[in-house]
Amino acid sequence: MILYVDAISGLAGDMLVASLIDCGVDFEYIKSNISLLKLDVELSVEEKFVNGIKAKRFIVNTHSHDHEHHSESTHHHRTFKDIKKMLLESSLPEAVKEISIKIFEKIALAEAKVHSKNPEEISFHEVGADDSIVDIVAFSLCIDYLKPEKIIFSPLCDGRGFTKSMHGIIPVPAPAVLEIARQNGIPLSTKNIESELITPTGIGIAAAVASSFSQMPSMTIEKIGYGAGTKELPIPNVVRAIAGKKN
Repeated sequence: MILYVDAISGLAGDMLVASLIDCGVDFEYIKSNISLLKLDVELSVEEKFVNGIKAKRFIVNTHSHDHEHHSESTHHHRTFKDIKKMLLESSLPEAVKEISIKIFEKIALAEAKVHSKNPEEISFHEVGADDSIVDIVAFSLCIDYLKPEKIIFSPLCDGRGFTKSMHGIIPVPAPAVLEIARQNGIPLSTKNIESELITPTGIGIAAAVASSFSQMPSMTIEKIGYGAGTKELPIPNVVRAIAGKKN
């Protein structure tokens, strides 16, 4: 089976997971495995119509985010080392640990370069927060569930302008996104939309699993999944997961 990820309006971890659940991954399988990490989170999936197209949303409720002004301590700034340890010590399937660590490593290496730090000690901020850990591990569970022989992503396109980060206002594409593209030879373009379309988690996932970034190959399509994002954009804010056999 080939999995083609059509990133028409960028990439984010939750959108990728939602598209794969819509493509047939059992949500209970994700839920029961995520519970092995013992994080204080609640997962849900809901339907959302995007420009009339029925899509799914993958929602991670983290209890530490209930308060707008949370202290540093509730925002778990885990390092790459902490996350690796947490995954290796968990009873998740080995393949899932492997994919997850590979994704985190892609992001850590880029963040390390941007912030001039050692990758092991990179404190993940946004990515170390529980919702990002869940997105990455849930994505890895989806891949383990579907077991595609090959994963191809469409060419990636980000927006422009500025976005908020833990470090203040930063330009779009975000520095970590650009750096992941550079380190992994991922072609990237931008379109005239004032919004962050690609998150470090989204491109980190792509960097870890994509065999190429190209047009859809000739394939017999078996399943299609739509994963919706949270932003209202001038274009449909969805990722499409297309699964099928190579012709």
